[in-house]
Amino acid sequence: MEELLKLLQLKKATENQSVTQPTGLLGNTEALIGAGLLSQGAAGKNIFEAVLPSLTQAAQIRKLVQPTEQKTKAAYDPKTGKTVYATEAEIKAKGLVPPPKEPLVKMDAGETAEQKKIGEVFGTKYEDIAKAGAAAQENIPTLDTISALNKTKDLKTGFLGEFRTSAEKLANSLGLQIDVQNVPAAEVLSATTGKLVLQGLSNFKGSISDGERKFVKDINAGLSMSREGIDALINLQRKGSQITIKYNQEADDWVERNGGLSKKDKITGKSWSQFTSQFHKENPLIDDEQRKNLMSLSKNSSPEFMSGVQIINGKRYKKIGNDIYKID
Repeated sequence: MEELLKLLQLKKATENQSVTQPTGLLGNTEALIGAGLLSQGAAGKNIFEAVLPSLTQAAQIRKLVQPTEQKTKAAYDPKTGKTVYATEAEIKAKGLVPPPKEPLVKMDAGETAEQKKIGEVFGTKYEDIAKAGAAAQENIPTLDTISALNKTKDLKTGFLGEFRTSAEKLANSLGLQIDVQNVPAAEVLSATTGKLVLQGLSNFKGSISDGERKFVKDINAGLSMSREGIDALINLQRKGSQITIKYNQEADDWVERNGGLSKKDKITGKSWSQFTSQFHKENPLIDDEQRKNLMSLSKNSSPEFMSGVQIINGKRYKKIGNDIYKID
């Protein structure tokens, strides 16, 4: 009777467990153990004598119920380019492969020796553009000075008063050794204008096409032989300075937007070289009509500007700084 009461208590306990344990063939280990004990009792056996084999049975059941711990190992994911740790099943399911003997490194732009060199070249180019933009901005007051000097009433004699001081400072800033007090104003003006234009053309490299720069350089000496020609040179320098400043601003925007001039534009997909070619087309220094007018103007010269001109084999030459240029 006592054994029967214990059997009933055990049965009740197993029923209560079934409420909270997972269902299924192997979902309730304790219930299965209890069922085994009940079957032993129903067969007329002492249920407590069956405890040891039941515990053995429980261990076997748990081994079946509990998932086997799967080992992970290193594998390479071709999609992400990373080495991960996964089970055999995950390796097959995700298409992973054995890791390479040498780590696969996905190099960012600029990491290879070639890319680094390219980055340095474009870095230098950006620095030059910034310097040219600053120089163009600084040239504007100088152009104002030359424009004022060109309007001086008498260019045959030396400059007087503030004009002489301005002319002397301008000549010195350009590296010209001129006795402003004793040299005719026209010669001082012609030399300083010519030298300033040559200096400006050097700064305009990149923002102005090479063809335009060469054209202005070729007619520079001829245009510096008359007031009208000097006015034309001043206007060319002003426009060139404005274009250079604009080009500098475009470079700043490009670097800020794309991370460097060596990078393609995120918006247009163009390279900086492609952008520069388009920039030249949209921002010309001179058009065809102006080119004709400048060519004609460069062949005119005023008597007051003939000082220092040398004629060799019927051709006129003029010294600007340390270099000799043919006028026509």
